[in-house]
Amino acid sequence: MPITPDKIKALCFDLGNTLIEFGPRQIAYQYAALVKVLTELFGFCDASRLKAARDSQIVAPFSSGYKENNPRVLCEELIRGVYDIVPQQCQVERLIQTRYELFVRAVELPDGVMALLNKLRRRYRLGLLSNYPCSRSVRDSLVKIGLSEIFEVVVVSGDVGYVKPHAKPFESMLLQLGLHPSECVYIGDNWLADVQGAKRMGMCSIFTTQYVPYESFEPAEKDHSPDARIEHLNELEELLLP
Repeated sequence: MPITPDKIKALCFDLGNTLIEFGPRQIAYQYAALVKVLTELFGFCDASRLKAARDSQIVAPFSSGYKENNPRVLCEELIRGVYDIVPQQCQVERLIQTRYELFVRAVELPDGVMALLNKLRRRYRLGLLSNYPCSRSVRDSLVKIGLSEIFEVVVVSGDVGYVKPHAKPFESMLLQLGLHPSECVYIGDNWLADVQGAKRMGMCSIFTTQYVPYESFEPAEKDHSPDARIEHLNELEELLLP
């Protein structure tokens, strides 16, 4: 499907590794902080067990019918996976709050993104659709970096119960925009969640490779191809603002 700007009414963005960097560097920061908190709560933290548990949780939705993780269950499983104990609820709450704070702290707005989005929204409506189990983390991070007023619609998988590429998150976004899939372009970095999810919905897809994601999915034989590929978000200006 060729991208025809005159027929497009909305641009919808992924967040992590699309608008902002959220890859190995941010994950490493989170791990270090989690080790510190877990050590305070339970004693010595085996970092290799923590990493194994977290890596498993990150990809779990993609092998469970795309059902999103529950933040409370995630924290309980993480503690059991590292320490083989049943945690107290106050300990689980501490870990939930810590993960929320770590996410918000790690989010930073790259130079040029705000200016680009302001140019794009003069012509298009803007939406954001992100996979993350804690909606509060995403929404508060948008406030922190000044993007909360940029997007007309914000959808987080934690609110929907399913992660991209499942249809439900895309359906929620399209319903709130009141648009047909053919009137929207989705921009994201994840081959499975973003490219395949958008294309299966009948949307145009732009695949960005600007950042290195923590997890990646290789193309399969019958996968859809994106309608465009970019190496830097700034390329959207030439592509969408002719």
